[in-house]
Amino acid sequence: MKKNPLLFLLLASFSSLANANLLANGSFESDVQSHGTWNIYTNLIGWTGQRADGIELRNDIAGIASDGSNFVQLDTTFNNSMFQTVNTINGAIYDLSFDYSGRAGVNKLSNGIKAFWNGVELANLSANGLGKADNNWFSLDFQVVGTGQDTLSFAATGISDGFGGNVDNVNLVTVVPEPVNFALLLAGLGLLGFVARRLKHT
Repeated sequence: MKKNPLLFLLLASFSSLANANLLANGSFESDVQSHGTWNIYTNLIGWTGQRADGIELRNDIAGIASDGSNFVQLDTTFNNSMFQTVNTINGAIYDLSFDYSGRAGVNKLSNGIKAFWNGVELANLSANGLGKADNNWFSLDFQVVGTGQDTLSFAATGISDGFGGNVDNVNLVTVVPEPVNFALLLAGLGLLGFVARRLKHT
């Protein structure tokens, strides 16, 4: 069966739109941090700290990132949080995923992280890092519903001692096609059918 290149391009473009990360700086690579160093920031690109000096950005130090080189810890000199507000389609379903690790060499009581969607708790995480020389990342995946404008936030919840759990590789992608894109896809498929019928009768 001969493949139609135009159909392939339409489907590939639609898939790319559906899988594009709607969050800015989801792996924290947009912020420049020298290799093997760390620093504390009020905000990062795309992310706002709840209070001053609240986001600790690490570049392959005290553990390796799960994606790229940078990752975030939110127990800086005290427990803190960060958030990002994103435009969505009201009623549309989105796939939210992120990677979490307890800090290597640190007890689980210090490694607590919570994730929230519009203030509703999605996850309450804590992992024991004692006896580990590196981060032990694992991925979490949730389906969330858009309201038009939504806020994703992460907060450190363990012992406020300057040592805490890590977050990396945060992604928000469309699960159900956005109405406009879906209509364009259907229109494209209809056009292809029309072209195919014309060719058949020539």
